Amino acid sequence: MNPSTILLSIIVSVASFFLFRNRVLAFLDEKNLSVQNYSGRKVRTGGGLLLLFPVLLAAVPSLFVTRQADVVFYILMILCLAFCGLLDDVLGDSTSRGLSGHIGKFLKGGLSTGWIKAFTGGLIGILLAWYRYRNFPLFLLDSLSFALCVNLVNLFDLRPGRAIKGLLFALVPVMLFAGFREVWSVLPVLVLLMFYLEGEMEEAYMLGDTGANLLGGILGFYEVIGLPVKGKIILTIFLVALHVLAEFQSFSKWIDAVPILRAIDRLGRKKGSER
Repeated sequence: MNPSTILLSIIVSVASFFLFRNRVLAFLDEKNLSVQNYSGRKVRTGGGLLLLFPVLLAAVPSLFVTRQADVVFYILMILCLAFCGLLDDVLGDSTSRGLSGHIGKFLKGGLSTGWIKAFTGGLIGILLAWYRYRNFPLFLLDSLSFALCVNLVNLFDLRPGRAIKGLLFALVPVMLFAGFREVWSVLPVLVLLMFYLEGEMEEAYMLGDTGANLLGGILGFYEVIGLPVKGKIILTIFLVALHVLAEFQSFSKWIDAVPILRAIDRLGRKKGSER
């Protein structure tokens, strides 16, 4: 893609972030969208709305220089995942936790916003894999890896900045393995997160499921359209291992037990928030 188009997308994403920032924060306050975070502080949730409009607008320049169907799918995916996440932020509760908890509740005749979110992520993964269809094994691989990517960011969204740091640790190697193909879908987001992150580290807001879904979807979309098959296999094995681990062990305990991970996790966090 033309570098000038990517630069324009970055400028659009950053400019629209500042255009919408105060409006979104006022909206979250007006709707009283807040939760108690890990330290007992009351924090705005649904902060992913701060990312939604910049990400959507940043994709528009790409409509004119890359496959239009890819960009249209990307925009519709962002909208679906973000609003499913917002539904979870507004109506969700903690009675069901983890994929097994949401699936278990569904099998018992119940329904949770987490199940709706997982169903939507899985369906979008199937549609994306079908749209990019080359053969059936790859279709299954793409469907699974996308769904796991969507949920990955949500697994880490337990401390200020952790989800974004986790996204970066996953996305940078994926970009390298992909040879920086199709970066129109991720570079504007990475620059945008530099401006978003300050408020989250100060505990002015948190991603919530709105933002976690959105960022997980971007990671999943990029790996499906950008990674070679070997890279997809490696990533999927890694994602499956993380999800299995998350069902049996707290990521927070695991991170706190490893000094370098603990240091990275707490980097930039406000004083008095070391837990």
